[in-house]
Amino acid sequence: MKAVGPSPTIAGTCPADIRLGHRVWLQDGGTPVFGVGICELLRRVETTGSLRRAALDMGMAYSKAWQIVRRAEDHLGFKLMVRRTGGRGGGWSTVSDEGRWLVRSFEALTEEADPLLADLFGRHFHAWPGAPGTAQADVEGESVRGNGV
Repeated sequence: MKAVGPSPTIAGTCPADIRLGHRVWLQDGGTPVFGVGICELLRRVETTGSLRRAALDMGMAYSKAWQIVRRAEDHLGFKLMVRRTGGRGGGWSTVSDEGRWLVRSFEALTEEADPLLADLFGRHFHAWPGAPGTAQADVEGESVRGNGV
């Protein structure tokens, strides 16, 4: 999970350790199909030439890595990897052109999201209750967060 905030415009208005945490993923009909984990897996496949090695590097079972890749491919409608099974010279895996496009696009999206979310955090949490120079937002007997949260 990434953490962003506070932005420089609100520095000092909320406790220093309070940040906005967020996760970004693509979903199909509510089912998560592509996020930071599979993105990292594909990055490692690209550098190692092996799904097995990429999974091992991430502390993941090879069978689990295959399951994640196949499920994503089924939902996305295209292959994420090009593979050649063993035999003379052994097998190898690489990321497909579509997979490379998806990794680049996903990483660009998440990179752009961070400063946008930091800005939103700053705009919506600039008047932190009890911070110096802000009005006390917690009215006696009422929840600041609303809905009893």
